Amino acid sequence: MSAARRARGNLSIDALARYDFVRDLIRADLEPGSSIVELGAAPGEQIARLQEDGYVTTAVDIGVASDEWGDGEDGDMVALFESTGVELVQWNLEEHPYPLPSSTFDAVVMTEVYEHLRDYPVHSLEEVRRVLRPGGTLYFTTPNAAYLMNRIRLLRGMSPATPLNDWIAGFPPARHAREYTFAEVDTLLRYAGLEPVLATSRHFHRDAGRTQLLPRLAKQLIDQISRRRPTLGPVIIATARRPLGD
Repeated sequence: MSAARRARGNLSIDALARYDFVRDLIRADLEPGSSIVELGAAPGEQIARLQEDGYVTTAVDIGVASDEWGDGEDGDMVALFESTGVELVQWNLEEHPYPLPSSTFDAVVMTEVYEHLRDYPVHSLEEVRRVLRPGGTLYFTTPNAAYLMNRIRLLRGMSPATPLNDWIAGFPPARHAREYTFAEVDTLLRYAGLEPVLATSRHFHRDAGRTQLLPRLAKQLIDQISRRRPTLGPVIIATARRPLGD
């Protein structure tokens, strides 16, 4: 078992499934030795596992409550990075420019982060474009605002937004500032000068939560719908490239 998996054994099943999916996309595109930066890296397992795969990795994280994202103990993420060799840059992603050199990275990983950004988040995608080498790829995930179950919740008079408790007494960076649709993500990527390549969805939570027969069958059905009609799926999975001639 890898050091990353040992350190993060308490991560949720859906997070681990998402990490595996993104990791497979990256390994299909990039040889070991390629440089990767993860923006919003807490709790750290995703980039640590890529380091263990032989990539040259950098993690950027705000450094506030970083260990709480994986229900870890204080200091776990830093210790994980020290043990695996991931370079850590502590930085708020809403402050621009990022302390990263231009045209340096073969890949940027930004998963389940974009929905937390508040101050004109398109700036973060412009920073992605800046730090990528021409031809480099962004691997991006964010919740789908138009998810099938969100549509059903709205029809029932329920809110699909971040739980109200997080807006009453929660940790502000944990709230979702805004969720996006597939069309909106495509528009944002193009506005930032990135060329969309992949847009798909999966139901990563199908092996967690309610595990009785009917809920499992329902989640498997949603996963199949997500593969055929991504705009109805729970998560937006996108990749986009910085143009080669840029």
